[in-house]
Amino acid sequence: MSEDDFEPTQPGTDSEQAADGRGYLSVEEVPDTAPARELDWPTRIANATPSLPRLLKYAVAIAVAVLWIVPFLGLFMASLRPLSEIIQGWWHVEGMTLTLENYRQAWDYQTAPMGRALLNTFIVTVPSVLVVMLLGAMAAYPFARFEFPLKTTLFFLILLVMAAPPELVAMGNYNTLREVGLFDTYMGLILVHIGWGLGWVVLFLRNYLLGIPEELEEAARIDGASRFQIFRTIILPLSAPALVSVAVIQFTWVWNAFFFPLVFMRSPELYLAPQVLPLMRGRIQVEWGLVAAGSVLTMIVPIVLFLMLERYYKQGMVAAVTD
Repeated sequence: MSEDDFEPTQPGTDSEQAADGRGYLSVEEVPDTAPARELDWPTRIANATPSLPRLLKYAVAIAVAVLWIVPFLGLFMASLRPLSEIIQGWWHVEGMTLTLENYRQAWDYQTAPMGRALLNTFIVTVPSVLVVMLLGAMAAYPFARFEFPLKTTLFFLILLVMAAPPELVAMGNYNTLREVGLFDTYMGLILVHIGWGLGWVVLFLRNYLLGIPEELEEAARIDGASRFQIFRTIILPLSAPALVSVAVIQFTWVWNAFFFPLVFMRSPELYLAPQVLPLMRGRIQVEWGLVAAGSVLTMIVPIVLFLMLERYYKQGMVAAVTD
């Protein structure tokens, strides 16, 4: 065999490589202008125009959004304007005066300051959310993975508690909290919220956990992991979107709850934000500016929380519903 057999083959020119699809164009061959579009603008606009059924869906969605946004816009405008300007309607903008006086008065209101009420609401809401998330995940995991006696019966009882009206829950817990000394305390109200919210959380998380492949847990079992280790290192991290969804919904419900604080909280210094709002009406006339400012202060916290966790909230909701 001669040495000529080992000579490397000379590559072809750039044009030849570009022609057969194995190379790149040379600098001289790169065009100065972008290639023309395959479709002209009228055709592209026609293709992007929605059909009549979809257009009707868009119109309905926009109408519903407007119905939700307009009252909030009126509430927000009323909170920023004096009572004399909104008494004839907040939509009159001639000579409009914007001020934060309503927020200042609502924050330091004499009989029921909103600043203290928001702090009380935080004290009750945060533990109610965290404990429900943890207990709900621990209770939902056996329903999704294990087989045990009375499983169907217990799950039916959980659904039955969800269907019970809050008045029934209040009647059953009113005397109990008085007897154990937890009536008119943060802890008593937290326990009521935990018991009330645990049912739907277990149902929600159980549906989500059914969509997690069991092969992941089997592989961990083969590696020697215990059930607790599997739950802590696999189930909880994979359930993060569902837990975020639970946190957002439970936070909103507890934060805006009015009936349970009205029944179980009697001391003015322990009032929560929903209890304080009716006290801002005034005795002679309704102070709409104060009520509007207090309402905005109350609703802004759940709105900010939802905007921060919106992406994870959607993932958890879609997975829990579809699975």
